[in-house]
Amino acid sequence: MARLHHRERLVAAAASSAEMKGQLTTWYAETPLTTWLDALHRNLNLGVTGRYYSEFAASWLWVLILGGVALWWRRQRGTRTARRLLLPDRAAKKGVRRTRSRHTVTGLWFAAGLLVLSATGMTWSRYAGAHFGEALDALSSHTPSVATSLSTASVAKEAGGSGSSTGSAAGKSVDPNAIDGVLKAARADGLTGPVEIAVPADGTTAWTVSQTRNLWPIGRDSVAVDATTETVVDRVDFADWPLLAKLTRWGINAHMGTLFGLANQLVLAALATGLICVIVWGYRMWWQRRPTRADRRALLGAPPVRGAWRGIPSWALTAGVVVLIAVGWVLTLFGIPLAAFLVVDLVIGAVRRGRTPAASS
Repeated sequence: MARLHHRERLVAAAASSAEMKGQLTTWYAETPLTTWLDALHRNLNLGVTGRYYSEFAASWLWVLILGGVALWWRRQRGTRTARRLLLPDRAAKKGVRRTRSRHTVTGLWFAAGLLVLSATGMTWSRYAGAHFGEALDALSSHTPSVATSLSTASVAKEAGGSGSSTGSAAGKSVDPNAIDGVLKAARADGLTGPVEIAVPADGTTAWTVSQTRNLWPIGRDSVAVDATTETVVDRVDFADWPLLAKLTRWGINAHMGTLFGLANQLVLAALATGLICVIVWGYRMWWQRRPTRADRRALLGAPPVRGAWRGIPSWALTAGVVVLIAVGWVLTLFGIPLAAFLVVDLVIGAVRRGRTPAASS
């Protein structure tokens, strides 16, 4: 996953004097605009602070989606039909009811896709992504890579001496002209389509050639090539990846809009448009029900009755607390804000209880 955030620095130099004329940092050799948009998506171009906000949003998006679906399902109790659940209520009067109908129906249509975006986005995040990587390691399901350490005999041959010449081979610079032979060996071993070639740091390490096909079917086979003999010394095929590693790769590509090409991008555009509409209609509902009359004093809506949680069965409450603690630990920027909210709520409750006797006397 770290390779997804890789940056390349392209340098322009004069051929005659080798004088540097300029440089450009890009995202996998994409255009500067694509690089800027990538940073905007990841961190709002605000650095670490923006990454916190982005992870915070992804960590709570699934909660808002599932919460909205549950509220709408409960509101339709006794009158649940496919039409009422999936189509706007044309009979709804102008005002908050019509806005709510559009808001909820649109949210239902896009709920599954938004949940997928939330889940796949968190796998790249700073804290939740780290926990996800640890889980893959524990399950032996991380993305495999080829072994690039060359044997002693091969290193000695490259250094032009015996096996004791490993040190000189390690200090020897890599000949960039070997790239043609490396690519030829990879092609002969069956690597087709676009590839990425990683240049080793020294003579003791093999070159790596990896497929970069993101369109379905995914092409991610990779080989390690000994440039001296132009032979493949190790190979890892995408078909042999662990299932969770494959699902991670597919999820990444779907999130980025490359898995199914234009169709994938159109779906993502529809999800983005739908989410914007849901957000706008959500604020519009508040505006239509804002406290403009004397009998409406709750600025953010009427909260649940305090102590309502006591009506929850003990087994359900216990299970819920355990699940929340587990989820809060995995999704750090879900757990910390939730804990802070609970502390504030407890303080408010204590203050109100302290005022009640004085008010009654």
